[in-house]
Amino acid sequence: MISLSLIALIVGGLSIPCAFFALNGGGVFISLVFALGGLVLGALGMMRDKERSGLALIGIACSVLGLIITIVCFACSGCAVCQAQALLNSLI
Repeated sequence: MISLSLIALIVGGLSIPCAFFALNGGGVFISLVFALGGLVLGALGMMRDKERSGLALIGIACSVLGLIITIVCFACSGCAVCQAQALLNSLI
């Protein structure tokens, strides 16, 4: 039987590579769903399954890392858009 802790670990782990989808701006929602889902599932897994709380804790840590990477990548994509717009304005 698959526990919530294991699902939190999988979803939290998926939030890290999906966080780089935020570089194009529109993919930020995909990574946020995985990161926030991993946080919620990890918290539920820690409360319900005391034996596998380590898996849930690692899932929460991966989700937090994915959330941080998402925010940084989304901010960098905004900076790149501003720089490209300034470059185009200087050429015109």
